Amino acid sequence: MYIIRKITADEVNDALELALEVFMQFEAPDYSSKGVETFKQDIIENSTFINNCKSGACPIYGAFDNGKLIGIIGMRSNKTHINLAFVKKEYHRHGVATAIFRFLVKDLLSENPDLHEITLNSSPYGKPFYLHTGFTPLSEEQEIDGIKFTPMKYII
Repeated sequence: MYIIRKITADEVNDALELALEVFMQFEAPDYSSKGVETFKQDIIENSTFINNCKSGACPIYGAFDNGKLIGIIGMRSNKTHINLAFVKKEYHRHGVATAIFRFLVKDLLSENPDLHEITLNSSPYGKPFYLHTGFTPLSEEQEIDGIKFTPMKYII
């Protein structure tokens, strides 16, 4: 059983380290060096985004196993778009991301009962998970600044 909750400001750096670790293992092989740099610059090294995460404006939800952070899902400040979703390799296919997503939806609905959909730009690696979770593609795969993604939405 995992503990699922919003991470604290003190845990943001750990969450971004987890994101980079998993990105390099599973996403980077599909991306050009430009795509890897774009991910690092736009997310991992972006001080505005980091500060927004620490202030709670861009919430990050985490799964913990015996106090160890094992997976995250992060949101943009609009709280309708997922921009981070990573689970440590040894926890893949154990329901971690699904549990975080369910918690996230429940939490977002408690703040905004009128929320009707959640969007994201799925990486090639993550697309099967999102399809299984109930997301639908909005278009074919795209590539911007070396980042490959399929825009998707989830209807609540």
